[in-house]
Amino acid sequence: MYAAVNVWTFPGARSADEQLVAAATAGFEGAELVVDSEGPLRPDTPVAELKRLARRAGELKLRLAGLATGLFWEFNYASPEPVDRQRAWDLTLRMLDQAAAAGAGAVLVVPAVVGKSSDVRPRVSYSDALHRTVEALCKLRFEAGARAVAIAIENVWNRFLLSPIEAADLIDCINSPYVGWYLDTGNILAHGYPEDWIATLGGRIARVHAKDYDVSRPGPAGFCPLGEGNVNWPAVIRELRACGYDGPLTYEGTAAPAEACRRLKGLLA
Repeated sequence: MYAAVNVWTFPGARSADEQLVAAATAGFEGAELVVDSEGPLRPDTPVAELKRLARRAGELKLRLAGLATGLFWEFNYASPEPVDRQRAWDLTLRMLDQAAAAGAGAVLVVPAVVGKSSDVRPRVSYSDALHRTVEALCKLRFEAGARAVAIAIENVWNRFLLSPIEAADLIDCINSPYVGWYLDTGNILAHGYPEDWIATLGGRIARVHAKDYDVSRPGPAGFCPLGEGNVNWPAVIRELRACGYDGPLTYEGTAAPAEACRRLKGLLA
């Protein structure tokens, strides 16, 4: 495993090149780039630019850990409107192309939003969300395989796929080495335990976000510096090694990057 960082960690309007330099300067060994409607990388960014960024990352001795996006919160495979489901499909294909061009092995996907944590009513029924997610991924698995890029489904506060058994069953149902799980250690603590999820998911884990969370402060206020929350880091690292995970452990948060890198490397050591 190696220490990486999601470029959301770096504040202010920075170019993708500046984000890579910031990651390397802070001491990280990898970087997860972000695709958004606003920012240096967008869905319509040419793949030639991703190839150039891969070369620049290599010069900085950085690995490109993957591509992330927040756009699936706006539209996803389970959206009530067919046009939004098509937008999610198109975004996935575009990100797969970009990740393949960059040599980044995974794209982060939020397949459905049954509801946000503050929603008092569902945006879509749980059963419809599950049916549409399976339907989309059973087709997209071939697109991912053709590009040798994994679709990594993250556990987020979307009131969907709330247990490790359910997550494992979904991955097994899709039955592709190019559809896996994006485990977020901090997000899990609102309703579960990271080491338990890791033991259950095992080799289905494609990527890991390293975040900490203080359960005494519910909601977004609970996210805290690595090592200061309730994540059982020795158990997490032990279970990741036991299942053979050797990919990036990617920090995502608001801490000073160099300090976050120091703490993350300390956890790995």
